Amino acid sequence: MQKVILYYKFVPISDPEAVRLWQRSLCEKLDLKGRILISDQGINGTLGGELKSLKAYAKETKTFAAFKDMLFKWSDGQGEDFPKLVVKIRPEIVTFQAADELQVDEKGVVGGGKRLKPLDVQKLVAERDDVVFFDSRNKHEAAVGRFKNAVVPDVEHTRDFKRELAKPKYNELKDKPVVTYCTGGIRCEVLSMLMKKRGFKRSISLMAVS
Repeated sequence: MQKVILYYKFVPISDPEAVRLWQRSLCEKLDLKGRILISDQGINGTLGGELKSLKAYAKETKTFAAFKDMLFKWSDGQGEDFPKLVVKIRPEIVTFQAADELQVDEKGVVGGGKRLKPLDVQKLVAERDDVVFFDSRNKHEAAVGRFKNAVVPDVEHTRDFKRELAKPKYNELKDKPVVTYCTGGIRCEVLSMLMKKRGFKRSISLMAVS
């Protein structure tokens, strides 16, 4: 049975090259393909393969202390979901071009918004009528589906967000509760941090929406 897993973890990694070599060797042994990005700030991966192999991969990866509580999201695969295996070291595991601003510790992103679960969001919306949903994806992804009345920034790529946030049109949001959201959790987590650094006082993060 073919499956696909998606995962990420913001955590300090003292030796990214050692982690890269270990991850490549593990994936080759299990005949897994996909992409894994590693930096000194964490890991971000998408892999496809046989269910048994992916379970073995997840189990082995979680033996590394920094990844012991990492969550894996599972979906059905189609067989040849990925043409090859790519395991690389990058300055960032998601490209906001903000490596100089992003700090992580054992709990994740430092200075980011409070992490919310769906029930927390429902409670927040029920209690307040000024909640703003802010899409952390590009405008093409947002066109496929988004929260009702969500703010959709005019960005083609993740790296465009820093430029976009500097526009005066967002100033009126800076004192409101702003919920950032995305598809997998990783982008909204970083974006909430960038927004708080730019004066969005109540930026918070909904970890994932699908």
